[in-house]
Amino acid sequence: MLKLIIHPSKVLLNFLLSLCLSLSKPQRLHILRTVEALIVSDQGKNLSALYRQWVEAPDVSAVADFFRVSPWSGKQMGVGLSNFVMADVIRRAETEGLESVIYVSIDDSLTRKDKGTTALEAVDWTHDHNASTKKKSIYSNGAVHISCRVQVGEYSYTFGWRLYLRAKTVRRLNRQRPKDKRLKFKSKYRLAREMLLELKAFIPKGWKVYVMFDSWYASAKLLKFIHRQGESWYALCAIKSNRTLDGIRVSQIHQRLKHKRYTCVRVKAADNTSTTYYVRTVRGHLSNVPFEVCVLISRRHPRDNNPKYYLCTDLSLSAHTILNWYQKRWSIEVDYWYLKQRLGLGDFRLHSYEAIHKWYTVVHLTLTFLQWRLYNVRSRGEPLASVADVIQLHRQEHAREVLMSACREAIATGSVESVVERFIIPSQVA
Repeated sequence: MLKLIIHPSKVLLNFLLSLCLSLSKPQRLHILRTVEALIVSDQGKNLSALYRQWVEAPDVSAVADFFRVSPWSGKQMGVGLSNFVMADVIRRAETEGLESVIYVSIDDSLTRKDKGTTALEAVDWTHDHNASTKKKSIYSNGAVHISCRVQVGEYSYTFGWRLYLRAKTVRRLNRQRPKDKRLKFKSKYRLAREMLLELKAFIPKGWKVYVMFDSWYASAKLLKFIHRQGESWYALCAIKSNRTLDGIRVSQIHQRLKHKRYTCVRVKAADNTSTTYYVRTVRGHLSNVPFEVCVLISRRHPRDNNPKYYLCTDLSLSAHTILNWYQKRWSIEVDYWYLKQRLGLGDFRLHSYEAIHKWYTVVHLTLTFLQWRLYNVRSRGEPLASVADVIQLHRQEHAREVLMSACREAIATGSVESVVERFIIPSQVA
């Protein structure tokens, strides 16, 4: 198999330098090599496979030590990325005169591992609400992380992320850790709250913030927390049918509204198709929530027996605006797909919690770079539609560099065999 990378991309190097991270030269080189290989490699994304993509690279034990024992902080790198992300989206919004509204999406994702994986500290059996049904709960082995994503106009990035561990898992891990390295359990609500507080420091004065999440996060605590952040902060989310509005289950409210006309709302999807929903709107006080909210009862057709329920704390918005804005939450699911399917988020083989956190940081840095490059290329008028197009462009650039370098070396040395030996990955088959 042909080696795919001979030297780092200048675009990636400039991006990494713009983050102003306090890294030594060897640490910066390891990040460059890892990020380049994550983008270019189409095979497994473990460290050995990634470093085999380089024509010249140190032994894989060096990059393993970079994640395991090297004195750099994934948390500090995450702070640098957050600063860069918010500065970039606000600059683009002010330059292009975009509306002063930030859409924030909160969600979690399970990165599955093999059932036999038991030695990795961030991996444990977790309830899989996507695979579970009403009658049966499904548990999957993997690592869970929570993301906070920001969007201004058409520009969006992951602002922050946190690894999540169950309280039982934290207690088990702490039995084998010294006191100064023990982990602290934090619920998903607490992790989401931390990221929102960090985000608040970056919001310019006069901007509106709409925090969006699905029904699993629509707790009274989170709704009240968002409401306390100020008049310009609003929640926009889905809720379950068993929630009560003014003492009545929302699943029963639509039965009492048979006399009321539907509002037809056309919602545009990411593929530019439109779907019409039949909506009824009610207002009231949700259980344990002291302020008035707006609840939408949405059906795919008038006889739909399984309507969806949505909540918004901004009472000035119409049903059309609420449903179309809630569609923006889908972008966080697209990010999860790229992280897991194209960038190998779940391919780590690192033992300690801290090393796994560093791996997640580097993979998120890779996605941020791809999104940043997509927006820059678009601004120059080049027809790239998605992050997948940027990955393809990046791979083509490296393929050209490798081919040209091999040709130059063959001409200079006059030996084709030595060039082939240098640029081909040795076979591991006996």
